[in-house]
Amino acid sequence: MALKKIYNMNTWIPLISRRVSRLLGKESENLIQGISTNDMKLLDHRIGVFTAFLNRQGRFLADAFVFYHKGHLCLECDVVHYPVIKGLIDQYGPLHSVQIQDMPFAVISFSGPECHQLHHEVQMHIQERSGIIFQDPRHLNLGFRVILPYECWHEIPTPLCIPGTEKYYRVLCIQNGIPCGACDLVGGRSSILEYHYHLHQGISWKKGCYIGQEVIARSFYQNRFRRGLFRLTHVLAGSVLKAGEDLLDNKGNVQGIWGSFCSGQGLLCLDQAWALTCLDTGNFEGYKTDGTMVTGILTPNKESIEVCTQGV
Repeated sequence: MALKKIYNMNTWIPLISRRVSRLLGKESENLIQGISTNDMKLLDHRIGVFTAFLNRQGRFLADAFVFYHKGHLCLECDVVHYPVIKGLIDQYGPLHSVQIQDMPFAVISFSGPECHQLHHEVQMHIQERSGIIFQDPRHLNLGFRVILPYECWHEIPTPLCIPGTEKYYRVLCIQNGIPCGACDLVGGRSSILEYHYHLHQGISWKKGCYIGQEVIARSFYQNRFRRGLFRLTHVLAGSVLKAGEDLLDNKGNVQGIWGSFCSGQGLLCLDQAWALTCLDTGNFEGYKTDGTMVTGILTPNKESIEVCTQGV
């Protein structure tokens, strides 16, 4: 089915690249509060929170959604990030008597033009199957995230919804300027400010200390990040683009980082001054490190021109 057509419909998309774990221990919330970027106290009045994990230099390691299920704090993350998060919990968890345990749950994206009107009907279906549903906090257009037991993932809760694949979901994220931590960012290297996590409800500036907090806060308040996120469409490239590889200009200068691409479009982390020049001329011409030229149409993210006064 054509991508344009499916995005005019309500979709039920199993995200097979995601996995769910729960934390065992009374201090689970305090542990995640101290090792991730967002404020777990937000779970007092919302179901799901998006957060990131950093190293001590303030560089990206992983991201996850956090929520409660039957009294246990749970994490939903990409399978690529699970070993990283498990390593952090194994390292710091014993100090809080906290352990991590896999859960037999599937993750599903439920989105579309009528998803909010259908929320109550879908929620009833999910609760009857011991699952949960919450609004994706990163962007309204991403709809809802659903957590269900594996045996129920294929049950579409309403006839006003059609099944989809992760390819459709990935394009939806790109179209709305939402990067994929496992696909677009580079572990130990990327700055989440340059990928707009502060605009996507992924950082709290009020909660206090966490690993990497000092670097992130200083960079934000002193405006010390010169790169930002841009969308590239109508991509023409002579070879496969590799996410995380340096993006060069026609003089060989590094001007950013290539992201992942899907259906001829993707997100780039670019030097903002250089990107604005490309926008002014209406011509994007970038190069891979092997000299391959890549062309396309560059547009700013909607969020990139808005001022963020207070992340969360």
